[in-house]
Amino acid sequence: MRSTNFEGLIAAVVTPMTAGGEINLSTIDAYANYLIQRGVNGVFVCGTTGEGLLLDTVERKKEAEEWMKYSDNLKILVHVGSTSYKIAGELAKHAQEIGVDAISCMGPCFLPPRNTRELVDFNKLIAENAPGIPYYYYHIPNVSGVSINMLEFLKEGQKAIPNLRGLKYTSYNTMEEQECINYEHNKFDILHGHDESLLLGLAIGGKGGIGTSYNVSSVQFNKILSSFKSGNITQAAKLQHEANQFIKLLLEYENSIVSIKAILNIVGIDCGPCRLPLRNLSSEEMKLLEDRLKEFDWI
Repeated sequence: MRSTNFEGLIAAVVTPMTAGGEINLSTIDAYANYLIQRGVNGVFVCGTTGEGLLLDTVERKKEAEEWMKYSDNLKILVHVGSTSYKIAGELAKHAQEIGVDAISCMGPCFLPPRNTRELVDFNKLIAENAPGIPYYYYHIPNVSGVSINMLEFLKEGQKAIPNLRGLKYTSYNTMEEQECINYEHNKFDILHGHDESLLLGLAIGGKGGIGTSYNVSSVQFNKILSSFKSGNITQAAKLQHEANQFIKLLLEYENSIVSIKAILNIVGIDCGPCRLPLRNLSSEEMKLLEDRLKEFDWI
């Protein structure tokens, strides 16, 4: 298995759709080049922001294949999670066949596992379909309902899942996150999953993050990374505070999935609507949101 560590900003990308709610792969060229120009290091495809579990298996495969066209300039991480390990395994196998940099899998939100062993066993059945590429468990308990201790998962998972490389850690349990980062002398790659606390993730040993807001806020967050690396923590904290005003705006308009897709539409990337059961913004809300975006000169 190739060893891959991810640093910097990985944008959790949306899934572009037509007005009729079908996936629109033709938009991805403009979308990918927009992200590349704004200093994003990679993309996380078909995750929560990408409405991954609202897509069918064929759609998810097609979207992953389309993003692979930009793999010379972007790291490609594909979320393969499903409530069915068979579906997830099929997606994992496909991801390996097309050459993605890594795969990730959220815990099953329907009948979620009750303990570490059940979660490890579930992930093992998926990861073994793609033994040649790094496997990242996607820890997002507020969405998946899976609240297993991640340090225990890594300890047990390393015995059963040879290609387990790390976590996409989207939880506010900072102590557990740091324990995962430091485990066995930084054996695992822990990617910080909350944009609003990226600086905190860096301070406890993280090297980068996967986030929704990076679709349009990467210029600001790259300044945070640069300030942190140079040791100017005061400046980094100031920049994080400014970035968080944008994240607060995202959360004012339904949720960050709906609002980030709306903002991409506003800046000229035709991503279309969200798929049901998500609610799309009204024309009045879109106008208000567009006006509010003028507060942020880095968009």
